[in-house]
Amino acid sequence: MKPRPPRPLPARLLYSLRSRARRRQQREQWLDALVAATPDDAELLNEEQAADRQQRLLRTIRARTQPLGQVRRLWPVLRVAAVLVPLLVAAVVWWGQREAPALHYTTGIGEQRELVLPDHSRVWLRPRSSLTWRAAPGQGREVRLRGEAFFAVTKDPAHPFVVRTAAVAVRVLGTSFLVKAYPQLPTTTVLVRTGRVQVAGPQRELAVLHPQDKLVFNPACQQLTLTHHKYTANLTTNQMLTFEQASLAEILLTLENYYPVRFELRPDAPAVALSGSLDPALSADQITDVLNTLLHRHHLRIFRRTATTYRVE
Repeated sequence: MKPRPPRPLPARLLYSLRSRARRRQQREQWLDALVAATPDDAELLNEEQAADRQQRLLRTIRARTQPLGQVRRLWPVLRVAAVLVPLLVAAVVWWGQREAPALHYTTGIGEQRELVLPDHSRVWLRPRSSLTWRAAPGQGREVRLRGEAFFAVTKDPAHPFVVRTAAVAVRVLGTSFLVKAYPQLPTTTVLVRTGRVQVAGPQRELAVLHPQDKLVFNPACQQLTLTHHKYTANLTTNQMLTFEQASLAEILLTLENYYPVRFELRPDAPAVALSGSLDPALSADQITDVLNTLLHRHHLRIFRRTATTYRVE
């Protein structure tokens, strides 16, 4: 039987063997060249030192001629980056445009606070009132008011200043004005001292106010009253309780805000509009004595029922 001829080696294996042989021959040639180029040194005459140096040179040559490590594919990394980069960009944009934390201010009975908002606007918050400031970077300035406050707004045409109450939104650029919006009262009052103020209801614009204009809005019946008032007292520092054609309910609520007392007003009490000033330095009894003088012509009188309760009959 005729023997089979030997099968040729695969081309890939043959190429690998030849490559290894060439690299081995190249290392030997580099080694001979380096050894030949080494100058005669007295310290190298010793054969052990020469052999040690030759081994160091050989290790250096082998380290420099080692094949490269395994090359990893870049495509999976690019796929991950294509998903992560947009998410990171979106996170950065969201972080820059996120809403600033809200600031809350409140006052108790008889307490008034002067505030400086982050935009440098100043607010004088009246007793038993609350104010919430919220403004996002690049957006408008907005506060929510429950109670009464006088505003001196820093001018910034690019970012309007808005005061929101339960019934109206007051929009300004830079001006000073008073807003009274206690939930116990049926009406909201806006009184302008300087500048121009735009007042809007839930569904429509109510009015544009100028200095010395006063707006009173009743959202229940959509009744709007505009007057030109003559109130010239310093609204920011005036400590007197000043009324101009104010209803009896409004006056009694103001007293409850300044004193730890409560007034009872019978439902069928006649409508009363009073003007005048009261000094909060007086006691509650002294204040009621003054009111009794004003209410006498309207056939009404305030009686003290308990230490903190009064009734109007």
